[in-house]
Amino acid sequence: MDHRLDTQINPAEIDWNKIWNKVNGANIKCGAYGECASIWKSKEHARAFLKNSMENPGRVHHIIESLPLSPDYKVLDIGSGPGTVAVPIAGRVDHVTAIEPSPGMADVMEEYAAESGVKNLRIVNKRWEEIDLSADLEGSYDLVVASYSLGMQDLSESIKMMCEVSSKWIYLFWISGMPSWEKGLVDLWPKLHGEDFNCSPQADIIYNILYSMGIYPNMKASRLQHQNRFPDLDFAVSQYSSVYNIQDSKQEEILRGYLNKNLIKTEDGYELPETNMCTAIWWDVG
Repeated sequence: MDHRLDTQINPAEIDWNKIWNKVNGANIKCGAYGECASIWKSKEHARAFLKNSMENPGRVHHIIESLPLSPDYKVLDIGSGPGTVAVPIAGRVDHVTAIEPSPGMADVMEEYAAESGVKNLRIVNKRWEEIDLSADLEGSYDLVVASYSLGMQDLSESIKMMCEVSSKWIYLFWISGMPSWEKGLVDLWPKLHGEDFNCSPQADIIYNILYSMGIYPNMKASRLQHQNRFPDLDFAVSQYSSVYNIQDSKQEEILRGYLNKNLIKTEDGYELPETNMCTAIWWDVG
């Protein structure tokens, strides 16, 4: 008897961008982190994010050391946050253009650049999807980077835009497996909002989108550890209230109880350890 299947799935017929949009759209609809840019309107929270990153340099170091930097390079950094990657890179290349939609993050990045003596960094306060490639950017870039900033619908169109402005390299960094920060959302979301939490799309979908576009990238996954630090429980609750979309005092008390149980008390306040898989995806546009 012939046990072969009569029908086979043709990967070329799968619309991976549509799958990304569905999974990403469900994640956005949950309302975690509010509007991706609006959560960081506060300069206080943006400064806390930068401070946390500088106290835990492993992820930033891993990203920067993964990049093929050269003193004569022009670099485009998409979704720069407070400049955790853009500012250090600027000290090693000719020019960096940073795309960051959040006003608070952009202001703190400007402060960070000034404190670091960086003068070759230009900040564009827009979403990547809203960028006018001819008016907002400075020609082509030797290297385009997007690290943990791909939470956009129609990812294939965003990648096409990256390809249009890159003369050589594109590097994307994203998650594989459920990250630690989403485990808390999965645990607590039903208690807070009465429904399950829909997780972010992962790196496998990005790879398949690229493959369907005729791009065959390199991939490397690395396990990274991170410590989120807070001076006190009230500050931790304040930080996570936007993340967990806290709307009333009852929800806040649930969040406070969860953090009080899961945060680790230290001499300087509280810590929340994380272990996540960082996946680098890169290719030569040429």
